[in-house]
Amino acid sequence: MKKSHPTLTWTIPFVALLLSAAAHSQVKTVFVASSSADEYDAKVYRAIWDEYGERIVTALESRTCLPFPESSLSAMVAEAVSNSGGPDHPMRLRASYIRKVKQSTLVHEIGHRHLWQLSERLDDIDGHMTLFLVLDRVWADVWGEDFANERVRGEAGWDEDYAAAWAWARSLSPQERASLWDQLLSINGFGRCNGLVSSETERT
Repeated sequence: MKKSHPTLTWTIPFVALLLSAAAHSQVKTVFVASSSADEYDAKVYRAIWDEYGERIVTALESRTCLPFPESSLSAMVAEAVSNSGGPDHPMRLRASYIRKVKQSTLVHEIGHRHLWQLSERLDDIDGHMTLFLVLDRVWADVWGEDFANERVRGEAGWDEDYAAAWAWARSLSPQERASLWDQLLSINGFGRCNGLVSSETERT
């Protein structure tokens, strides 16, 4: 099997999400400006994490049925393409994004890191397709459906590969996403997940 992404279950009551967030200790996260010109933007990323970090971690865990694997994170803020970094080096986050794109990008890159624990992936489903099975649900849990829909459109406009991956993910029903996620969890030795199954009204 080729490396792919976990299977999701769509429905999570918002109250349960908040109660779960209260039980989480904050993941320690450091945002470092690559130059003095990026210091303000590093502070914005820090403010986003301080306000929403616990909810982001809770949403990732709830939607993927996977424990958040890192107790600390670090990110370099620079005027360069964002990436998730590696086990021994930090994420990189683009400085010049407006705040809402900073929010979505932070979750996007942390989402990649969260899914590293799934070493086996599904055939013909690449890294972004796997992430996109859950990413818009995490955005919606933290900031609402309108935000999620807007950021899907924004990322789909970045290039053809992003557009194709988002079109594929959004063409799937919650049940289809959940089935793929369960397959992914199974080949990685995890149990079934109920994080992606919810009412049809959750998906637009």
